[in-house]
Amino acid sequence: MRIDLKLRLASQFRAARSLACHERGFSMWSVVHNVERRDFEYRRRSRRSAERFPVLESSASFARTFAAAAGGLFVIAAATVTALAAQAQPELQEEKVSVERIPVGTKKLYLADMAASHFVDGRLYILNTADLKFMGVVSTGFAGTFSVRHRRGEIYVATTYYSKLTRGERVDLLEVHDASTLELKEEIEIPKTRAQAVNYRSNMQGSADDRFVFIQNATPATSITVVDMNAKVATSEISNDGCYGTYPAAGNPFRFSTICGDGSFGTYTLAQDGKSAERKASANVFDPDKDALFSHAERDGDSWLFVSYGGTVYKVNLEGETAELLETFPINEGVEGGWRPGGYQPIAYNSRSGVLFALMHSDGSEGSHKNPAEEIWAFDVRKKTLLSRSPTKTATSLTVSTAEKPTLFAVNSTDTTVIRYTADPAAQFALTETNVEKVGETVVQVEAD
Repeated sequence: MRIDLKLRLASQFRAARSLACHERGFSMWSVVHNVERRDFEYRRRSRRSAERFPVLESSASFARTFAAAAGGLFVIAAATVTALAAQAQPELQEEKVSVERIPVGTKKLYLADMAASHFVDGRLYILNTADLKFMGVVSTGFAGTFSVRHRRGEIYVATTYYSKLTRGERVDLLEVHDASTLELKEEIEIPKTRAQAVNYRSNMQGSADDRFVFIQNATPATSITVVDMNAKVATSEISNDGCYGTYPAAGNPFRFSTICGDGSFGTYTLAQDGKSAERKASANVFDPDKDALFSHAERDGDSWLFVSYGGTVYKVNLEGETAELLETFPINEGVEGGWRPGGYQPIAYNSRSGVLFALMHSDGSEGSHKNPAEEIWAFDVRKKTLLSRSPTKTATSLTVSTAEKPTLFAVNSTDTTVIRYTADPAAQFALTETNVEKVGETVVQVEAD
């Protein structure tokens, strides 16, 4: 295209020059010579009769002649470029904007990104569990937390906004998104006391029948906001001083518990309208000084599985008016190397197989409970047996699918990636890495359908 344009312009230039010289009776050379000399006022006559140079009568005559020649040249060149551009540029097709739905039955992976470098702009990334392909994103605002309510086909986001981005008037909302289109359906205003903290599952959970949502607050005084999703209103704010997190009962939609700093659990039973609650404290379940518990826990039927910083599992029943410790058992007993659980979401439980997967790091000690994992252990909760140990890379959060042949997803906080593993029941639930995908900046919480 470039060569063709050059040749055509050169040819048209010569044609324009010959035409101008013929009509005006002088050589283009004389025009160029005197233009270069910037001598526009000369009146001398040419003595070069062999070339039959004409007499240039005046600068006005010269200017008119040059303008005619140059103008003709530029018009031809512009027309040529325009014609070539029209030939090269395909016609633009009209673009139609639409919203696509995530197909029904698609298993989704949810990754909450705190966006620590721009905290007011958190995101919830949604990937396909089969291949980690990106499917969509939901804004979670300032340190927002989320919960997926499968019965309702909705995603809940509790978040905060400020009128001047990082300051000014504050408003706290519980936002409801369609789980298929990710569109915002409605907003429910909640008290301005919501905990602006690292994402943990226990920061916001739903009741057994999905009528109520329980949201952890901290100002730093702790309390729990109760939202009635049928009435679309926050019904109460219940104090849980000295305690943190929400753990709903499986059989009673009006009951939830919270874990306390003195080693006990507080259990709340709501009134029918959700506007008040009765609280009862349990006896001490664990020793917070010798073997503190991670706030993350996994449901096992009517019970919850907590793991301690030292690697002991506490199975706690939270169905009654007070919490009851059912049993404890270590997952690292007899294993050399000082292995301990660590990270933000250190365990994941597959209830079908009864296998607990744990993020483990070596040379553990007091204060190492946030260390990223070097291995993922598979532990049989029913037989109290360590089944397998699989390598991983700096993983800090873990979740597992509900399928009989589990699929696990680990967040590598160092590389900001999510890793997909398949577990083989025939090989003691050893893991095989299948996919790795870059996602977000500061992902902490991960959940899978």
